[in-house]
Amino acid sequence: MLPNIVLIGFMGSGKTSVGRHLSALTGHRFLDTDQIIREKTKMEITEIFSTLGEEAFRKLETEVLNEIVGTCGIILATGGGIVLREQNRQLLHQIGIVIWLDAQEEVLFQRISHNRKRPLLLTENPRATFHNLFLQRLPIYQKTAHTRIDSTHLTHLETAKKILTAAIKISKNLYNRSSNS
Repeated sequence: MLPNIVLIGFMGSGKTSVGRHLSALTGHRFLDTDQIIREKTKMEITEIFSTLGEEAFRKLETEVLNEIVGTCGIILATGGGIVLREQNRQLLHQIGIVIWLDAQEEVLFQRISHNRKRPLLLTENPRATFHNLFLQRLPIYQKTAHTRIDSTHLTHLETAKKILTAAIKISKNLYNRSSNS
């Protein structure tokens, strides 16, 4: 059976769109942590950040991940900052194969620059904020993921197919490692 696939990456990397394509390719159910949080709180993410604060949002992410652990047959898209907590990084690995969906920084910024629903970018200089967050999170994504997929020049479907191939290979390697132990 194909394992769960968990998509991490910076805002604009296409986790939700690619995740939906992966769901269609695999038959796995698509879940999105931000969507689950919106449904649980009946609030938009920007509203949670402005009224409850970022720390409360990060706590909600951890709660959602804890609820998902043990669920089979899913593709999980996550919020860009979910990797900031060590506990979350551990939970992501308990859920499935962790794929870092990445792209060139300028491409990522272009993809999200028109979106006013990015609470961390509601600053005086969104581009500088974006750059600083990007640099801060790169090593965390790198440390957390089983592999990185660069989507800079790929369509969502091409990216999904590339992720599927990588996830199958990683799954076989993990299985072989555990069988030989």
